[in-house]
Amino acid sequence: MDPTLQQLRVYLVVAEELHVGRAAARLHMTQPPVSRHLKALETSLGVRLVERSTRRMALTPAGEVLRVEAEAMLARWDRMVDQVRAEEAVAGHTLRLGSVEAVAVDALPTAIGLLRERCPEVEWDLCEGQTAELLEGLHTDRFDCVAVRGPVHTAPGISTAVIYDDELVAALPESHWLTGPEISLRSLADEDFIVYNRRARLGLLPAILAACGQAGFAPRIRHDASGTELMLGLVAAGDGVALVSSTAARAPRHGVRFASLAGRPASSPILLAWRASMPDGVVTQLVDLLRSTALRRQ
Repeated sequence: MDPTLQQLRVYLVVAEELHVGRAAARLHMTQPPVSRHLKALETSLGVRLVERSTRRMALTPAGEVLRVEAEAMLARWDRMVDQVRAEEAVAGHTLRLGSVEAVAVDALPTAIGLLRERCPEVEWDLCEGQTAELLEGLHTDRFDCVAVRGPVHTAPGISTAVIYDDELVAALPESHWLTGPEISLRSLADEDFIVYNRRARLGLLPAILAACGQAGFAPRIRHDASGTELMLGLVAAGDGVALVSSTAARAPRHGVRFASLAGRPASSPILLAWRASMPDGVVTQLVDLLRSTALRRQ
């Protein structure tokens, strides 16, 4: 008879412990069943896997080969089982996706529309938010996946992929003295800035502060805003300048003029982060669609 998965799992614990008693304790079994599984495995393969003596146990060369191959095979088996279960679980269910504003209003609608055509059995519940709250929701099981601004540190069981690098542009009052489609970031050193929530440790603000620092100045913050609409309203009112996602510059804003930054000194990576329960096929397609959609926008 062929070896069973249980025999291989028992063998791997024995191969790690090199002691039947310790292996039995880890497996929550008594020693006789462990010894029987090991003997049955050797019999089915027709080889000796361990050398036994009164003082020690050691793997034979054949036993070492089996240890390496069995680890790889069982890892592949476990991944396959997880994926099959995940695919079954997602059919007819809703996947909860959170996204920062720049993705939610730009690449995401197109990507989800295409994904619905490819995976009609998947329903999506979409929610917009800021990076910190989206990541918290991912870790607390409120979301299955989130599109956020990096860099981020995630817990075990959370995977990430870079979608694209979001270039930041300057938002200036329409009557601002700086003219032209492109300006240097350093030329804004003496301006009042309007930024996103200055208490935020994640998201766009750290990228803005870092870029200004690289340009040789710390921005003089006059206002902070909870979202882009309020920020651009304050810019239009002449209360300061702002650095915003390039997606914001694609729609005309009354009283606001957008300018690219020479040398692209300011950008913010957009990441997709997801829980292990997300089906691999759905995640792969979502990442690919977001990347291709964002690339066409640039």
